Amino acid sequence: MNSRERVLKTVRHQLPDRFPLDGWFLCSVMKNLKDYYKVKDTDSVLEKLGIDFRCTCMEPDEKIKADYSYLKQMGLSIMIDDYYVKEVRKDEYEDEWGIRIKVTGDKDLDWKYSYHPLNDSGKLSLDNLKIPDLSSGKRFEKLKKDIEKYSSKYIVAAGVSTLFRKSWLLCGYSRFLEALYIDKAFVEKLLDILMEFYMELIRLYINYGVDIIELGGDLGTEESLMISPDLWRSIFKPRLKRIIGGNKKEGIYFYLHSDGNISSIIPDLIEIGIDILNPIQPECMDPKKIKEKYGEQITLHGTTSLQKTFTQGTKDDLKNEILNRINDCGYNGGLVLAPSNAFTDDVPIESIVFFYDFVKNYNL
Repeated sequence: MNSRERVLKTVRHQLPDRFPLDGWFLCSVMKNLKDYYKVKDTDSVLEKLGIDFRCTCMEPDEKIKADYSYLKQMGLSIMIDDYYVKEVRKDEYEDEWGIRIKVTGDKDLDWKYSYHPLNDSGKLSLDNLKIPDLSSGKRFEKLKKDIEKYSSKYIVAAGVSTLFRKSWLLCGYSRFLEALYIDKAFVEKLLDILMEFYMELIRLYINYGVDIIELGGDLGTEESLMISPDLWRSIFKPRLKRIIGGNKKEGIYFYLHSDGNISSIIPDLIEIGIDILNPIQPECMDPKKIKEKYGEQITLHGTTSLQKTFTQGTKDDLKNEILNRINDCGYNGGLVLAPSNAFTDDVPIESIVFFYDFVKNYNL
């Protein structure tokens, strides 16, 4: 059974030959894995680890003279098309939307958001909203090559931002949360524009041959949603339903990534068409309970504690957590094993290798 067959069997809630594997790695971790395996390219590392997914996304408009030097300092995780392509000043980069980051050090996570284009000294305005032009076919050349290269053997996923995430990046986090309560007219206008953009982008991804659409953007804290469930249902749920419903078809799966405790809206996510939920952060939600309640309707993806087991645990701790997930969540398919977030450089390389080797060799 190859990776593609394995994942498809799993998301259809059937038992594969082994549990599918996925994972994300900061650049420093990927470099260390290349050194460990004595290989030069990322694909070779993914192959040795047994990762069953391959990720892709569109590239910036070819009219932009893209500067990718920031990639040497930032991490790589779920692949979302947030390319910071223009250096506006030393160590500060801007993406096609006008959102900027400031690199503050020489490690993967030494950066912060430094500019939100719709926020003019606290006043929100759509005047500075720049929507990337999707009409250029050259944006998708690499994506088409990736699909041609991987799709016979692997599942190919492409990431897009959630509306909540993109909105606060454009407006600033605290200012956007405030606007949800005091300026709903602005919020709804912005969300409708973003919804149309992402509906079209997802349509293009699917037409080119992507299998899984990964919607990325945290909605939860460790205790609860960042906003009230009722507010999420009234503003975000209908638009997410349109995005998914307008592109749903046989063989296409929708995946939502959100850290934190989002248990209050899992039934809503299933209702509107989410097929795969990541990462089921075990510090915040109990994967066993999620499986018991929703295991026939959704695939659990992730579930292995990064902040505790991978960073602080022994190999025996890691083995026990894997076995617990398999026993509690692995019946009837619907389980992809992965860390609960991107591997950081405080995770021992030996623990990463142990995790993937153990799952690869665990036959169902």
